Amino acid sequence: MWEFPGGKVEPGESETGALVRECQEELGVRIAVGDRIGDDIPLGHRRTVLKIFAARLVDGQPQPLEHAALRWLDRDELDEVPWLPADAPIVAALRAGPWLS
Repeated sequence: MWEFPGGKVEPGESETGALVRECQEELGVRIAVGDRIGDDIPLGHRRTVLKIFAARLVDGQPQPLEHAALRWLDRDELDEVPWLPADAPIVAALRAGPWLS
């Protein structure tokens, strides 16, 4: 199944700082973080919350360093991959917002 890049916020790290770090570790790229997308999504026993941010590629070409594959999707391609259930509300928010072409 497919998911958006990112991960847990480390102690002393901001949410956006964690996203920048995770994209470097997972994809080998530098990003600039933009606006939040969608609402908070509680995970598991509601102890963890998924938050999604728009981001712009600043440097590098994405590589699947920690995953089997990666893929860029436009708005009309979002249904071409099976998403993890937690990411489904984010896919809906992407369809409704200005973030994709």
